[in-house]
Amino acid sequence: MRSGVFMDELASFNTTLSHRHYGEGAYAHRKQYSSLTDLRIITYGAATGLKSLFRYVNQEYLSRASGSPAKILLGLAGVAEFNDTQADEITKVIVAIADQLSSATEFYLHAACHIKLLSHDSVAYLGSQNVSNGAEPYFEGANSSKKYFNRFHEVILKVEDTDLAWIDTLLEKVISDHQLCIRITREHRNLRLAQKLVRDFVHNSKLERIIENITTGNLLEEFLTKKKALMEIELNDTSSAELCKLVNAITQEQQPEVYLIQLKELLLPDTDFSWFKLESALSELKNIISKLGDNFPGKIELQCKLDDEQPLILADESDDRLIYSIQKVAHAHDLESLDEYIGNQKNNIIHSIIQSPDYSQDYMYGAIDNDGNVNEELLNNRFSAKDTERDEDENGNFYSYKRYAMSLDEKLDQVDVTALRLDLKAVFSKEINKLWADDVLKLVGALSKQIMQLYKRELDSKDFSKFFSLAGTGQPGKWSPKWTG
Repeated sequence: MRSGVFMDELASFNTTLSHRHYGEGAYAHRKQYSSLTDLRIITYGAATGLKSLFRYVNQEYLSRASGSPAKILLGLAGVAEFNDTQADEITKVIVAIADQLSSATEFYLHAACHIKLLSHDSVAYLGSQNVSNGAEPYFEGANSSKKYFNRFHEVILKVEDTDLAWIDTLLEKVISDHQLCIRITREHRNLRLAQKLVRDFVHNSKLERIIENITTGNLLEEFLTKKKALMEIELNDTSSAELCKLVNAITQEQQPEVYLIQLKELLLPDTDFSWFKLESALSELKNIISKLGDNFPGKIELQCKLDDEQPLILADESDDRLIYSIQKVAHAHDLESLDEYIGNQKNNIIHSIIQSPDYSQDYMYGAIDNDGNVNEELLNNRFSAKDTERDEDENGNFYSYKRYAMSLDEKLDQVDVTALRLDLKAVFSKEINKLWADDVLKLVGALSKQIMQLYKRELDSKDFSKFFSLAGTGQPGKWSPKWTG
């Protein structure tokens, strides 16, 4: 235990402890079986010795596997130190291994696994002994050109309990360290695919990847915290009258969906909203995840979503939500009744007319004296529905005349609908973001969580967190250059 971090307890069972002398053969019991049922192997060796390690495991065990598909995991030392020549050599070995595997076998290589386990036919063995040539008596091959002979005392624990479910749990935990683990399948008979597999394996095995990956996780969290927009919806310029009447109709009519269609046509410049993706946000996210290995499942899913160029079309099922939201907006702006709306906006409309040099002089006729003073009472009267007006001639006689009357549209067109447009923009943005942007943000959060979970032990350590803080900012310190490249 360090810094409050506890190891996972997977199982408790009875065991028998055996000492193995290097002159004895380990796991000799396997020779008593014509086949090995439910084979599971985790072992360890030098990465440069993968060819001979696989040959032994394949000849002695895998070739006789039966029952459920065999699961083999080989821990390899020194992967991070591979040069190009060594990477090319191990690529050839992997192509050869892939050619010999059955499609059902699960076969893994791991750059950070030192476990030794053998299980078949409801029996399991643990201990210090590798499942390799080193398990045979050391003097075998003495009369050959063999250069290295394993002479080690070992311990082997035989698990007496028959419930071995913990073995697959253990394998899952080791395999879930996906940055350091690769699976070889028959598709890796293809040299190009094998080369990519090895290139990623070596790249991800280096300690400096830990700094890069945690930094990526932090940047993704920061992106979410800042709540950056991924799409920016732009609305068409419209007349205030058209806009207000359609919003009102959606609240009043029995078939609001008909008027919703008209409102969409009025406000939205296109039915395909993929054009509203913000390239700056896309580029930022792509740049953040560019250093992550492809074996982060969340990276592939997010990358595909970011690269998706499919049209983004509002489906019919969004109509009910849009209608409900627009009706709420109409209520907030008193647009459920146009007469009441006009009445509430009267002062603003008159003020707008007074300040507008382009508006019809008919409405302003006689309302401004020679000194430029405005007769607001007269304008208020003219705002009413009456279309007759009284005036006095030069002889002091009063007479009535038919005056110019403002139409409903003319009144509405004098209303400042900036706030209304902003609220409608928010309504449409919410639905349009569901087509793509919301999913992107969910994937960003999931990937960030995945990264932080993978490095939970490191991040739970105060010592590592202090080191990461210093190394991440490029400050000098007493640590190995392997961490920072």
